[in-house]
Amino acid sequence: MPFCPKCGNEVANTDTFCNKCGTSIQEIPAEGAGTKVNQVAYAVLAILLGGLGIHKFYAGKIGMGILYILFCWTAIPGIIGLIEGIIAVTKKADANGNIYI
Repeated sequence: MPFCPKCGNEVANTDTFCNKCGTSIQEIPAEGAGTKVNQVAYAVLAILLGGLGIHKFYAGKIGMGILYILFCWTAIPGIIGLIEGIIAVTKKADANGNIYI
């Protein structure tokens, strides 16, 4: 079941507004719109080991993880990993602490 993007209340798939806070549910990502990962784990991996693409492997994006490893000597994946970690920290997590990547 999806969750309200504002308050984290569980809502039915057919609801258009949250029963608790009245927020529009149209903002909820559809299943398959991205990979659902734990926000804290993804952010820590991206910030600390982003240069090796470990956060991409964690998110199930194996091809991107390999690409990060191939170019880790340039330090560009490290910079991008740091940015992706900061973005992950600022994203709104659902009630379970998950975000969509």
